Amino acid sequence: MVAIPKCVIDIVPEAVKIMESVSVSGQPHAIVCGSIGIIGESKVAVGEVLMKRTKENLAANGKASILITAGPKSFELILENAKREDSGPVFEGLKAKLAEMKLPCFAAWTFDVKEVWDESAGPSAGTKIA
Repeated sequence: MVAIPKCVIDIVPEAVKIMESVSVSGQPHAIVCGSIGIIGESKVAVGEVLMKRTKENLAANGKASILITAGPKSFELILENAKREDSGPVFEGLKAKLAEMKLPCFAAWTFDVKEVWDESAGPSAGTKIA
């Protein structure tokens, strides 16, 4: 696991967030995923709202990535060790936050951050930063 850099944390609130997963047959799948929360130095959580194929992919291989992008700044978090939680403080926190937006939350998926890459528009694109 690696610590999530401050430059990534700083853009999360206003960023567009895309989660990518892969099926057991190797088919990539991407979804818009606004319910991302940083829950520790090197952990993130995502609310299970309308995840269908993503949920299956995560259950099958436990890996995903999230692209966080705001203007010219963009970062990819490589995730592993997916765990589905349908009770506990992380789930309850995401559920409450999503209820404010009139969205259901069926579970929270938590992940360890394995790597962080700078994918910004500029010379730093493609650089591993954590």
